[in-house]
Amino acid sequence: APFIIDDPNMEEAWRPENSSGDFGGPTRLREALVKSRNLVSIRVLQAIGMGPTIAYSERFGFARASLPRNLTLSLGTMSATPLEVASGYAVFANGGHRIQPWFIERIEDPTGEVVFQATPRRVALECDPPDPISRPNADGMAVPEVPIAPSPAETEGPSLVPAGCALPATEIAPRVISAQNAWLITDMLREVITRGTGRRALALGRSDIAGKTGTTNEARDTWFNGYNASVVATVWVGFDQSRPLGEGEEGSRTAVPIWVDFMAEALKGAPDRPWDMPGGFMQARISPVTGELAGADDPDAVFETFMVDRLPVGSSPGNPAADPRRPNGTPAEPIF
Repeated sequence: APFIIDDPNMEEAWRPENSSGDFGGPTRLREALVKSRNLVSIRVLQAIGMGPTIAYSERFGFARASLPRNLTLSLGTMSATPLEVASGYAVFANGGHRIQPWFIERIEDPTGEVVFQATPRRVALECDPPDPISRPNADGMAVPEVPIAPSPAETEGPSLVPAGCALPATEIAPRVISAQNAWLITDMLREVITRGTGRRALALGRSDIAGKTGTTNEARDTWFNGYNASVVATVWVGFDQSRPLGEGEEGSRTAVPIWVDFMAEALKGAPDRPWDMPGGFMQARISPVTGELAGADDPDAVFETFMVDRLPVGSSPGNPAADPRRPNGTPAEPIF
């Protein structure tokens, strides 16, 4: 529903709305991303809190000083270059690791002697710490622990490098979010392309791409950030003078076609590389109206993917008030 935000950090009251101008009511997070529902993003930030959101954003390489401390942050009002944004999306593409872009591989002098050799941090699955240890819940069912990932500084110690890793600790890209987190975001962003604002990317004829469109107020900036497991590309379209592009312009019209042209060349001849689902997930039938576990007789139920310890409470007809597979004391997962 419509709402007005009176934030002391902003010059005036703010009345956010969806780009379509309508209000869709309670919306699942997956649907909100697919349909670019701004109000859902704002409410998510309200629920998480400004401090934790800013701290978590730093994991993706965004400088704290560039992140506004108000709810407009949920709509991307921070200042970031296309390179910074692409680097952030690379965390999802590679399964949760923070990488540092680099441009020069090596420099040789006139005699051919190498005077500089880049040693970028690399993603190597064999260098990942072991999968989270499963613990039995009260019902004897193994439930993987999926904690919030540590900061990069906490993952760089040599003691955390597995014995089978051939890379020194200084060349390992640190894990900043869990593999489960990265996969779930990618799974939702794939649907942005298959049935959302990024549908023009279907022209590539690939099933291994994901991404998100973006359009600022008055279409002063339009974006598309997309990727597969090998390549991440960001397209920004706008004027240097920060003026509107024109009526009806948006990321799906201006940026996606450019991204498609680039990726058609970048991925030419490359087979589809679907992301493997990591452990710790299960699918459940839920009510699209309430978000609760659906009864067996619900004809409108849809499947959704959840971390095993974050299943929603089931109270639709035909279900118990709480799902017995959930660990005792684990809160219900809010998906609206």
